[in-house]
Amino acid sequence: MNSERQQAAIRFLEREYIWHVDMLEALRRGRGQVVYFEGSTVLVRRSEMPDFYLLTAESPEAGLAAFVGRPDPRCVVARGPGVPETLEARFGLQLSGYCCNVAYLKGEKLAWDCPGLLIRPFRVEELPQFLAHYDIEDEAEARAHIEKGELFAAEYEGKLAGFMGLHADGSMGLLEVFPEYRKLGIGRAIEKFFINFCLDRGWTPYGQVFCDNEKSFSLQANLGMTVDRTKRLCWCMG
Repeated sequence: MNSERQQAAIRFLEREYIWHVDMLEALRRGRGQVVYFEGSTVLVRRSEMPDFYLLTAESPEAGLAAFVGRPDPRCVVARGPGVPETLEARFGLQLSGYCCNVAYLKGEKLAWDCPGLLIRPFRVEELPQFLAHYDIEDEAEARAHIEKGELFAAEYEGKLAGFMGLHADGSMGLLEVFPEYRKLGIGRAIEKFFINFCLDRGWTPYGQVFCDNEKSFSLQANLGMTVDRTKRLCWCMG
């Protein structure tokens, strides 16, 4: 798609910024490209994963039209009335549940001081601890997060206490604080660190929260994230 058409798609997505922040960030970070834009339907393909798509569609029919002539997708982060369910039926994908985007729009870095806490890059040799505490299907994907420098360890008083990183779509997540280290402020500190990590790279920090996770919505708002619970999206997984 030519650059003028892609810019037109970006202007359309910006009309509902929070709902589309994952799509916009994929484009702005150079990790995606618009491959379909008709009416109110935009399909973005992830550059490094050609079977991974981000979709907003005005109707189920419009959503399916965006995939005509393309290989069946392995994963689609979809939004639009009835769109995830239609993709589920058409491509045999599984719906992970509905969530909402949250984004940090202030641009100001956050202080994250937590006595006894060191935040550092996660090490490849620590991969077994990651896999033991976080449910991820593909070990190669987990290793890729580490090798790209997008997974960080929370080390408390010299011991691994948790971690946080980027999901495959670029959203902040993979957050886990081990049970024995909870209620020490570690989760809040590492999320603040990661907001700064994104800001340092000129990115808009954003994440996704399941619609029924009241505790997480409260935390995100407390950290200064803009929360929009009126618009939902769904990961449709192969």
